[in-house]
Amino acid sequence: MLRTLRAVGLFTATLFAAMLCPLDLPPLQAQQKGAPTVPATFPNLTSNANIGTQRGKTVELTLTGTNLLEATGVWLSFPGKVTIDEGQKDATKLKVKIDVPAATPIGVHSIRVATKAGVSNLRPFIVDELPEIAKKDGNDSREKALVVPTPCVVLGTVAAEKSDYYKFAVKTGETITIEALGRRLGSPIDPVIIFYDGKGQETAGLYADDTPGLQTDARVSYKSPSNSELIVEIRDTTFRGGAEYGYRLRIGNFPSATAANPLFVQAGKKTDVRFTGPDAANDKPVSVTANATDSVLYVSAKSASGISGWPVPVQVSSIPESSEQEPNNEPSKANLLPVPGGVTAVFAEKNDIDHFRFQATKGKKLIVQALTFEVNAPTEVYMRILDAKGSEIAKSNPQQPTPRIEFTPPADGEFVVACEQTNFISGPNEVYHLSIRPVEPDFTITVGLDRVEAPLGTVGQVPIIGLAKLNGFNSPIELTWEGSEGASGKVTLPAGANPQPNAPIYLPIELKAGAKLGPIVGRVKAVAKVDKIEIVNYGSTFDIVKAALGNMPNPPLEMTTQIAIAITPEPLFTITLKLDSTEVTKGGTLKGKIIAKRTDKFDEEIVISAASLPAAVVPTFKPIPKAAQEAEISFSVPAGTPTGPGVIALRGTAKVNKKDVVVMALPITINVKDAPKKK
Repeated sequence: MLRTLRAVGLFTATLFAAMLCPLDLPPLQAQQKGAPTVPATFPNLTSNANIGTQRGKTVELTLTGTNLLEATGVWLSFPGKVTIDEGQKDATKLKVKIDVPAATPIGVHSIRVATKAGVSNLRPFIVDELPEIAKKDGNDSREKALVVPTPCVVLGTVAAEKSDYYKFAVKTGETITIEALGRRLGSPIDPVIIFYDGKGQETAGLYADDTPGLQTDARVSYKSPSNSELIVEIRDTTFRGGAEYGYRLRIGNFPSATAANPLFVQAGKKTDVRFTGPDAANDKPVSVTANATDSVLYVSAKSASGISGWPVPVQVSSIPESSEQEPNNEPSKANLLPVPGGVTAVFAEKNDIDHFRFQATKGKKLIVQALTFEVNAPTEVYMRILDAKGSEIAKSNPQQPTPRIEFTPPADGEFVVACEQTNFISGPNEVYHLSIRPVEPDFTITVGLDRVEAPLGTVGQVPIIGLAKLNGFNSPIELTWEGSEGASGKVTLPAGANPQPNAPIYLPIELKAGAKLGPIVGRVKAVAKVDKIEIVNYGSTFDIVKAALGNMPNPPLEMTTQIAIAITPEPLFTITLKLDSTEVTKGGTLKGKIIAKRTDKFDEEIVISAASLPAAVVPTFKPIPKAAQEAEISFSVPAGTPTGPGVIALRGTAKVNKKDVVVMALPITINVKDAPKKK
């Protein structure tokens, strides 16, 4: 089974058409203090991380949280149908009915709720193919274990200082897998599972805590010697608990894959993906072909009875990828690895040392790196670089979390990287990914919020709070909104851009005609060119997502670029900036008006402030008086103002029902010219 999750989805990027200037806009540079924050009026979801349903089923859920009144839509990361119960009167609960198509891939999906005030945080929504069994109160002892059928998945929440117990039948020779999903769902539980026979006696050798490759979750496969009953205990490893300590306990005859093999596949190339884990040698491979826009695929092994194991990720790579070819236990038999290139390998046997050879150019720096925990593999790798004579000339540092060598070849020629398991462990589960890349200019983009609003008739803003320039990168970066066809946005970060948490650069988002209230989800695409080579990255919300998922060690990659926009109602007032001219000479002044459009229900004073101004420009604002339609405005342009295009973006703030309401005016591009030279 194959589950393809593109980072938010595939959409056609569109330009920010509302701007008056045909040139790419300079960035909207914030004038505010402090990092961007989610407005207090936005909805927030607190629903347990184990919510979900069986695919092909309809589930009625009560989502919990705050500010859930006046819901305008529910967004799912798969094409399900959501019906919101009418007549909601409780701001802490939202009743919904969700129809999950039968073809929906199993795994961790996501859900968000939009209201007239904003859009919620991401919460996991789990889709499985096993029938669900809800935990019942009172199963907190072996004697009171809840009897469940197999196969099934039990939805439970563990209380502090308590355990939950379940009893099920096993047949002679039957292999059954019991898998606790908690941390991988975003729950704070660190599950441990302990086993007893049908009489309540602990079963020797059956125990699991922090199973390798499962992000502290637990799993055991058991082959029964006879027809009997088995009791499983699940609890938090330190006896923590509470309403948020949810889990899913899968029980059945299904594969127990830990990781994929290969761990990476090349975009556009058909690849047979195998599996690592207990008895994985018997699991049939799954054929995949990734698109260039995919960030990760999810694949599941199936048992002979047709039941799927929990899916494992396969990363999508833009460089050539291969699989290790044995024997390569000595330098003379090293596999050839292109540069750039990646390979998936396994420490299959005791004292296995894998060797890979590559061509390098004197003085051209390379990065040699191994990935394991980041891609669900339990392996720990130690690396050494050898020259043509077999002498060690570089090595990785075992104290670093990710094995990595920055290597500058002392001469042209062939070199070898030797890899071995740090702890001398071997076996089919000890898989890892090795890559060799030249050190080239690159960058990363950090987005400050994973949810913003875009009121009808105004403009939304996605804050960029970080730009890391790597390996000498110093080029302009074009940012575009890549999401639904209902919104568009474009802005160019100049080479000298330096967004910070307290001084973001904003990507403006404009809604297209006919946009409807509700949530849309997309991502920030960032494109730059260096020496005619195009570099494509996506804005990351990694820290936000990690925190939202209970500090999961390695959150799903596709979730870390999702940005939700709430399309909210047109506010009681909007503002428009009108300038006498969009060109100004250094030392001069731009004059104009800020014009308010009010509804019949609003006549309060509107305070004007700057969301973005060109460097050194000084504004003079006047509030728009109560019931008035406009106010004068001016911008002094000192002699030290940089020449060229710049953006003026203003915000208006007013009290509506004792609350601050903020609206944005569409930005205007101005052009700053040098003063004429005196003759």
